Amino acid sequence: MVEALNAFIEANADSMWLLPAVLLVCILDGILPPAPAEPVLVALGAVAVAEGQPSLVALVAVAAVGGFLGDNLTYTIGRYTRLGRLRESSKPRVRGFFMWISGLLMRRGGMIIIACRYVPGGRQMVNLTAGAMEFPRLRFILFDSIAVVTWAVYNVGIGALAGAWLEDNPLLGAAVAVVFALALGWVAERGAQWWRDRSDQRVAQGAG
Repeated sequence: MVEALNAFIEANADSMWLLPAVLLVCILDGILPPAPAEPVLVALGAVAVAEGQPSLVALVAVAAVGGFLGDNLTYTIGRYTRLGRLRESSKPRVRGFFMWISGLLMRRGGMIIIACRYVPGGRQMVNLTAGAMEFPRLRFILFDSIAVVTWAVYNVGIGALAGAWLEDNPLLGAAVAVVFALALGWVAERGAQWWRDRSDQRVAQGAG
């Protein structure tokens, strides 16, 4: 079974449809939280090192471009459609969450845009809010460019390290890399939650 799967990976690693498919997944990932961009990049990074295809540089470039397009589409949706009018929500929690993210963007816009690219679900909400509050487009493009390049290098790099370690078994290398990436993603998400709770405490103390 494993040998058959390895053969499938080897046969399709240099397929013409592979990089366009990665581009599409990364675009969708900037808009829809369930899109599995990180596991795809990590797995392909492992395969690329073990099999020599696809090109790591091309993989990083396509992932960064796809992430950039997806993030800017979300920003545009937030700015020009009713989906971005969270400040007018009838639900106090939604309205409060929007105001909280807006405050963070006003104080530390660059850091928030870059950091939240690594938090599934967080990147979509931050980018949507940035558009809704009319965060300057050129500043958003600058910070998001940094975010997507580092994000692409990070995910492909994890896969490449696992692929080099398990060079003779690209499938196992991809599986190990995906598990490792998911664990790091969980840690990043917990860290973001801790930071949010800490920020809420500071706001409450300031109000008191």
